[in-house]
Amino acid sequence: MVIAIDGPAGAGKSTVSRQLARELGFIYLDTGAMYRAVAWALRREDLRHGEPSLTLDALSQLPLQFQMVGGELVVVYRGKRLGDELRDPEITNMASRISQNPVIREFLTGQQRRLASEGDVVAEGRDMTTVVFPDSPIKVFLTADLATRAQRRQIEYRQKGLEIEYELLEAQIRARDEADQQRSVAPLRPSADAFLLDTSQLDASEVLAQLVDFYNRKNMGREPNGQNTAIGSKIAL
Repeated sequence: MVIAIDGPAGAGKSTVSRQLARELGFIYLDTGAMYRAVAWALRREDLRHGEPSLTLDALSQLPLQFQMVGGELVVVYRGKRLGDELRDPEITNMASRISQNPVIREFLTGQQRRLASEGDVVAEGRDMTTVVFPDSPIKVFLTADLATRAQRRQIEYRQKGLEIEYELLEAQIRARDEADQQRSVAPLRPSADAFLLDTSQLDASEVLAQLVDFYNRKNMGREPNGQNTAIGSKIAL
């Protein structure tokens, strides 16, 4: 089974998806890390992501490996496991740019489907429910207001010893939203049958409880709390 979770930057996807996978005994697939890894590798290999010469063949030759280890995605570059370097703000911004390249999206979509074939997976990203896993029986779209998402991202960076002004983060997230929503390939949008949950006033444990409830009731053929979870049925917070 694939549980597909989409949503904009800062909505809490990564934290909650990891917790949900652990709760259910699923594999956690962070597809955003895959885009950051390709961005990091392209810069390290001195390749330009927008060049016509960047083909699927060229991408497959990158010394980059995606593996599932211990229930989570592991990225290896030339034998070295990548970690915090993928969370650098510069790499995050580059990942946003390369995500608009259809060749890179095609390459990573194939990698994501390959990884998901290894077992039950919670896959989170921006086109999981609409493009990568459109047949997933459980689809979720997490969102939050811009101010909340910028605050969360600032806290995340501070925990890693990085200080970035709130105004800059808000502007970056707003620009990322526009780029994700307006790109011609796999734009960010909820699928018609996604469970839409606004996390602005919820902490991670409350969001997790909602998703576990949704999973359990969906498995029993009922919708959570008797509500219609099609897009537009925003949960009252």
